[in-house]
Amino acid sequence: MKKNHTENKSSPSVSEKWLDFAWEDQQVVELLWSQDSTLYRTICFHAQQYVEKVLKGVIDNKTQKPPRIHDINALVEKCVELGVAIPLNDTEIHFLSSIYIDVRYPPDVGLLPGGEPLKSDAELAINTVRKLKKWVEESKEPPSDAV
Repeated sequence: MKKNHTENKSSPSVSEKWLDFAWEDQQVVELLWSQDSTLYRTICFHAQQYVEKVLKGVIDNKTQKPPRIHDINALVEKCVELGVAIPLNDTEIHFLSSIYIDVRYPPDVGLLPGGEPLKSDAELAINTVRKLKKWVEESKEPPSDAV
């Protein structure tokens, strides 16, 4: 059963320093996808990195030091504990959590437990990035001097 983590939605308020940090990953994902790139591993990796950094930004904004982990599932659970519902379903969360982070070593180049990512994996990754980016943009508070 797919679970949507938006049931008790509250303002995510993501730390600007984490959003700035995540921006490059989002740009890489969008650029590669727009060029019809077949670098699916890179798209998936940077999508995972973008989501991880946004979630850590939510945690940081709640005045807590983000944990030094890469598990999207654990980071979503931490956000929910802090009262912020994340708009990702279980499929998206588990997919991003399955992406192998340590891609520096040749034996591990498959990135996903089942091997090389496919175009469908990259499509899921980009759609998840866009979904989370939209959520962040829609929930940003206007500057205090706005009318």
